Amino acid sequence: SQKTQARHYKTLQQLYKTKKPNKAAVTQLMDLEFQSRRLFIDSDAVKEQDRPTKILEAYPCFREVDHVLDELRRIIQPSNSRYISEMKERWENFYSKVQFYGVMKKVMKPPNTLNGGM
Repeated sequence: SQKTQARHYKTLQQLYKTKKPNKAAVTQLMDLEFQSRRLFIDSDAVKEQDRPTKILEAYPCFREVDHVLDELRRIIQPSNSRYISEMKERWENFYSKVQFYGVMKKVMKPPNTLNGGM
C-alpha cells in the first residue's frame, strides 16, 4: 500500500542520515519501495531538467554505483537476483574477445614495405 511504501521511504531517509548506512538494509528498502519510486520518477510533477537533481535529493543512495546497478536489475530483470553479476561476466567475455580481435587485426596487418610499391 502507499502508506507502507511511505514508511519505507521514511526509513530509507533515516538510514541516510547516518554516516555509513547499511547497504543490505538500503537494498531491501529499495526493493520494497520500487513501485512508488518509479511513479515518482516517471511523474510529470517534476520538470524534465530538474528531474536528476530531485531524484538524487530524494534517493541519495543513487550516488553509489552499487545501488544504481541494483536499480537497473529491478527494472530489467526483477526476478533474477544474479543479473548484475551475470552482466559483468558477459561484459568481461565480450571485452576479452574485442581485445583479442584488436590484437589479431594489428598482428595480421601486412608491413608497410610489402604493399607492392618498392
